[in-house]
Amino acid sequence: MTVRNLNSDQFALLEFKDLIAGPQNVLANNWTASTSVCNWIGVSCGILHKRVIALNLISMNLRGTIPPHLGNLSFLLSLDLSSNHFYGHLPKELGQLHRLRILRLSYNSLNGEIPSWLWNIHRVRRLEMKNNNFTGTIPETLANMPNLEILNLGANQLSGQVPSSIFKISSLKAISLCLMICVNIFPSLKGFTKKYA
Repeated sequence: MTVRNLNSDQFALLEFKDLIAGPQNVLANNWTASTSVCNWIGVSCGILHKRVIALNLISMNLRGTIPPHLGNLSFLLSLDLSSNHFYGHLPKELGQLHRLRILRLSYNSLNGEIPSWLWNIHRVRRLEMKNNNFTGTIPETLANMPNLEILNLGANQLSGQVPSSIFKISSLKAISLCLMICVNIFPSLKGFTKKYA
């Protein structure tokens, strides 16, 4: 059994840094082994366990693929890589982030199908992956996320039907999808209302 601690969190993030590029070299200059990972730009640690609980690298002009090493950040609650230039498929190792509450990957160039393993991180409340190049259908397994409040998959290349089981998620507050048309759905006390764009 692999023992994970703050050192393993640091190693995972250093591996992540080595696989991406940024024009200002912000991470290259700031993410160094000589300083505590908890003081790195975009990194937040928990007070109790002293583990990395959030990674917020929004709008940092980063380019590269999302490496599997992020799946080792076992205490991660929030992962926000929005508005960068990440491309390629989502690594299945992200399905190991069982504590994750927020996953925001919008405004990148990610592709491939929406992975069915997303249901493994069933504590997710916000799943935002709009404005990417995802293809295929929306997996039925998304309905297994009982805490999901916001689902935003708009402006991708998705096709097929919206699984009806998604609308049975009692915690759901808002959905934005683009299949043949774009649909924003906001549950209300009187049921779902639809707004077509």
